[in-house]
Amino acid sequence: MITLPLILYTVIAAGLGYYLVRHQNKRFLTFDPTASATVRHIARYGGCLMLLVAIGSAITIFYQSTVIIALVLASGCLIMMAIGLLLISFM
Repeated sequence: MITLPLILYTVIAAGLGYYLVRHQNKRFLTFDPTASATVRHIARYGGCLMLLVAIGSAITIFYQSTVIIALVLASGCLIMMAIGLLLISFM
């Protein structure tokens, strides 16, 4: 029952992680990582963490443990919230 939404979440987390890692040296949205090292670090570490969440989410698709699924979803939400809050100071 939870498998399909978890697959969708894995794809979204991997896409966001890949986008952030790929844009650590290029402009994205209104942010310029080449002008500020902090934005570059947020993109690098946030993207890597989201890729780790995507890997963990892919593992939980096969493992199907409710506790692990909840931990992966909560960690992904907290990481994306932190990225958003950190980037909002550069607007």
